[in-house]
Amino acid sequence: MGTYSTKPVKEVSKEEFQYLIKGKEVMISPHAIWHLSNRQRKVFNVDELINIVLRETPRKVYLQENGRYAVYYRKSDGYRKIIIEIRNDKTIVITFVDATEIPRYNL
Repeated sequence: MGTYSTKPVKEVSKEEFQYLIKGKEVMISPHAIWHLSNRQRKVFNVDELINIVLRETPRKVYLQENGRYAVYYRKSDGYRKIIIEIRNDKTIVITFVDATEIPRYNL
């Protein structure tokens, strides 16, 4: 993968995104958890991220210029933005961040 921007280039329907990841193994990249402190890792674990991707319906999905997906899932106090890379047989969680709202783009 080249060095492309994380700029959203296309909105993807929830159904299309769920079709793209259906039946693929969900993996967590080391980058997704390296920024968490040891204390945070005890509260927030890998299984929670995997369950979000597998079981929850995203509120918004954007395809980024770099070919990855910015996927927003609802939380009680905002949203969790998860950056996902889809390969032939894998769905890889690259990183995540909590957000108070979903940005709006004119695509």
